[in-house]
Amino acid sequence: MSIYDSGKRPDIRPLAADEAPVLAETLALAFRDNPLNRGVIRAGSVRRLRSNRHGMRATLAAALGHARILVPGSPKLGGLIALPPGGWPLPPPPLLAQVEYWLGQGVGAVRRWGRVYRELATLHPVEPHWYLQLLGVAVDAQRQGVGAALLGTWLKEVDREEAPAYLETDRRENLSFYGRGGFHVVGTDEILGVEIWRMRRPANGGGL
Repeated sequence: MSIYDSGKRPDIRPLAADEAPVLAETLALAFRDNPLNRGVIRAGSVRRLRSNRHGMRATLAAALGHARILVPGSPKLGGLIALPPGGWPLPPPPLLAQVEYWLGQGVGAVRRWGRVYRELATLHPVEPHWYLQLLGVAVDAQRQGVGAALLGTWLKEVDREEAPAYLETDRRENLSFYGRGGFHVVGTDEILGVEIWRMRRPANGGGL
């Protein structure tokens, strides 16, 4: 059962700066066990979670103006980072966030993340598009409609711009989720032994 079954779709709003640490913690746990995370952070779950905290803090520091959360809701539920046409790639995070990221992730993981980003960048579409960099939901709120509410509400904004959208995912089960939003697979690639699906949604692609 969805927690958003009232018949009225919730809204999304920009993440406030003082909410970023809360969302970083939520996303760190949500992505801890993803295949790509395991491939990059080659350690146990405790170490992966700790590394993820630093990674998500740095990402949100760079993407603060592009992070969204649900209304009603809170950063404890989850959120997304979506870049408008021309907004990719993000600028580097502030220097302090970069230093904390390096120290928290470790040299090996930072290098492997760098390889992931470089390889994905070579495959990134050149046409103007929205880019869904990430969407994550709190572990204890998954399969309750939070992800669908985030995605569907954001896609309304995308459709107003009449632009295509693009994303990558390392989880096969996400294909049907994003497929319901109008995305379809345009390619698969393997990075660090992990399969990555690239998905595109045409302008005014419908779904959800």
